[in-house]
Amino acid sequence: MTDRLLCGWRVRSAIALPELLEWQGDDRPPDITVQFGEVDDNLPGGRTIGSWLQIDDAGNGLLQVPMVGRFLVRPSGDITIAPQPQASEAEMRLLLLGSVLGLVCHQRGLLPLHASSVVMEGGAVAFCGPSGMGKSTLALRFARRGHAVVSDDVCVLDAGSPARVRPSFPRLKLWRDAMEDAAVSLEGLEGNGRGAEKFHFIGPHGGVRDTLPLRAIFLLRRAESAECEGIERLSAPLDILAALQAETFRPQVGRALGDAKALFQSRTLIAREVPIYWLKRQADAPPERWLDAIAATVRG
Repeated sequence: MTDRLLCGWRVRSAIALPELLEWQGDDRPPDITVQFGEVDDNLPGGRTIGSWLQIDDAGNGLLQVPMVGRFLVRPSGDITIAPQPQASEAEMRLLLLGSVLGLVCHQRGLLPLHASSVVMEGGAVAFCGPSGMGKSTLALRFARRGHAVVSDDVCVLDAGSPARVRPSFPRLKLWRDAMEDAAVSLEGLEGNGRGAEKFHFIGPHGGVRDTLPLRAIFLLRRAESAECEGIERLSAPLDILAALQAETFRPQVGRALGDAKALFQSRTLIAREVPIYWLKRQADAPPERWLDAIAATVRG
C-alpha cells in the first residue's frame, strides 16, 4: 500500500487513490486513514444536514449516498467506508475527493472553495462558480498551455497572510463536449460513474506538492450579451464577502460544526489579501478566448 499526498496530509487508504501524488515526506503517522468497515445508518446524537449528512456534537460526520455507501468521517482523520454492493471504486473515490474532502476541511478549520485552480505567476489562480459554469474547462485550457493543475472542484485555502492554496490533485472532471472541444481523446479515460458523461483527465504537467500563494480568484458568471462580457474587479467589501460565502464548499457543514465565525474570519482575510474578479461571459463563448485576458489580469 502506497501512502499518498492530499493537501499536505499523509493519506493511507484501503482504496487505491491514483489521482493523488505519492507521499515523499517524513515518516510521520498518516494524517488521514481510509478503511472499509461497518457503519451504522444513524449517527448517535447526530443532527441531519440536508438529506445526505449527519453531524454530532463531537464533530463526527456521517455521509450517506444511495447506491454508493456510507462514509463515517472522524475529526481524528479516520474515515470508514461501508460500500453498497453495486458501488464502484470510481464512485467511492469521487465522494472521498469531493464531499468527504470538504467535510475534512471544515473539521480542520480550513476554507474550502467550490473552485478549480492552476499555477500562474508563481502562485495559484482559482476559478469559482456553480456547477456547469466552466471551472474545470478553464483549468483544462490552461493545463494545455503548460500550467499545472492545483485542484479541481474543491480548492482548499489556508487563510493567512498571504492566503495559500493546499494542492489536492491534478485530476479534472470534464464533460464529454468540453473534452471534444479541446481535442482531448476520451480513449482510456475513466468515467465519472454509471451513466455519467463526465470523464477524469489528469493534467499533463503532474501535480503540485507545496502550498502556493493565492494570486487571484475569478468568479464565473453568465453574461446576457456580448456587451456584458468582461473581467471586473470587485471593490466593495460586502460584495466580496458575499461572493466568497456563496463560493464556500458546503457552508452548511461548517455552520453545523460550529465554525461559522472562523469561516467568516477566513473570508475576511482573503477579501483583504487577494484580488477577486467577476469573469462574465456568454454561454457559447469559447473558453480559449479568455485565457490571455485572465493571464494579463493576474500579471497586473
